[in-house]
Amino acid sequence: MKILICGFYQETNSFNPIITDMENFKQGGIFEGQELISQFKGKQCQLGGIIDAVLEAKGGIIPGYSMTSQSGGMVNNEVLVHFLTKMLQVIRENKTIDGLFCAFHGATQTTQNDDAFGTILEAFRNAVGENVVITASCDLHANVTEKAVQNADFICGYQSYPHIDSYETGFRSASIGIRRICNKENLYMAHTLIPMIVPANGYTSISGLFYDLLQKGKNLVNEGKICDFTIFQMQPWLDVSVGGSSVLVIADTEKAAKKYTRELAAALWEQRDNFWPDLWDIADILDLAAKNKTGKPVILVDSADSTNAGATGDSPVVLKEILEYQKPIKAAFLLDDDKAVQQAERIGVGNKGTFYLGGTKAPDLYNPVEVQAVVRSIHDGEFLQEGPAGKGINRSVGKAAVLSVGSVDIMVCKNAVGNGDPQLYRHFGIEPIFYQMVTVKANTSFLAAYRHIASNICWADTPGAASANLLRLNFQRLPNGFYPFDDLKSYKVPEPILSWNSGKKNS
Repeated sequence: MKILICGFYQETNSFNPIITDMENFKQGGIFEGQELISQFKGKQCQLGGIIDAVLEAKGGIIPGYSMTSQSGGMVNNEVLVHFLTKMLQVIRENKTIDGLFCAFHGATQTTQNDDAFGTILEAFRNAVGENVVITASCDLHANVTEKAVQNADFICGYQSYPHIDSYETGFRSASIGIRRICNKENLYMAHTLIPMIVPANGYTSISGLFYDLLQKGKNLVNEGKICDFTIFQMQPWLDVSVGGSSVLVIADTEKAAKKYTRELAAALWEQRDNFWPDLWDIADILDLAAKNKTGKPVILVDSADSTNAGATGDSPVVLKEILEYQKPIKAAFLLDDDKAVQQAERIGVGNKGTFYLGGTKAPDLYNPVEVQAVVRSIHDGEFLQEGPAGKGINRSVGKAAVLSVGSVDIMVCKNAVGNGDPQLYRHFGIEPIFYQMVTVKANTSFLAAYRHIASNICWADTPGAASANLLRLNFQRLPNGFYPFDDLKSYKVPEPILSWNSGKKNS
């Protein structure tokens, strides 16, 4: 059994005006050949799971090409062309493969293509033909289009949010592909696309309605009624002409695949109005923090500026209100501001200077805040994630510095990554539990770690490219008849469709 593996990972935020180019992927990591194996083998990520599943089945791995970028604005289409050129060359050089197992985010838009995920799978299918098994593992926020479903044998997505099962998802997708290759099983994949987006911080797999829905799917797997399922909540800041949230079920029979896809999709649609978070005014969160004597921080969640969600990361909106608040609050704050880092290096540790913080990436969105700050420390920006998501993975925010303005400590860096991981603060000398309030620029990923050390968690109503208030954003490309922008009271979830090869035995 010969399996070709590859990866293309970038989550697009259409409202971030900064184009994601090749340099962003170089920062995130580009690997090919044996370097791909050495980079991901044993790691808690999708490709790590894929590699282990193939090796466990005693298969041979042919390393292809992998490209990863931090979430951000639309991808320069030349990057997509580059990836496909590389991979199609590898396919031509390996004509006897049994499977092509891929790791994606699945919500990638380029400057010329609204459905990069589907386009890649279509190109792969045309190149390998009908008999090679193609699998895709994806983020829970993937935009799974009909084009993707009609060109992949199997698609599996995360079943957790916060995302703590990327490795398991890669392993699941590869294992199902191996079942078809080795056992020649008749497996059916059904899919229903729903014209719907909801805020990403309005639900979680830890508890609540979405947890209940995921448990229903997991029970179906445990009872042997289906082989696999994914409930995809499409990345809500993806302004594209084709897409939506979706449900995908893999089962031994066509009847079961369609039946349970229909049931899960109907349940997802029914709960649409309940996936919206309660948002706080910043002033109210500051009032809570000022009274906080618990020894645990209040977490102010500025999800609208989450670089995990593709926002610019340079919003000083919360910082401005902290500094103008009538009482001093021991607070920690994070900001993407490479100019401030460079200035801190010129001023030197222990010295004080005037800084204009924020609005360096998106000056049309944010005005800078003037502060007199002491440079506390300067760093190379490398750190290891604490986890549980991505535990032990090396991350880099570029050069970084810690500035102090009274009782407020501000970490400035080139590009924040791993926003939900406490090590983004801890590694650079800002220990969250020593603060009355910590600003976290994430949506839900942070809950995996921060919920254990927080006194309160408050999602702030802030402006930004990843705003939880979707009605505030200027969507232009979504299809007509799309929730929450249109009246869909009479809408009914459509009949599931089967993937192109459902029920086919692998030859």
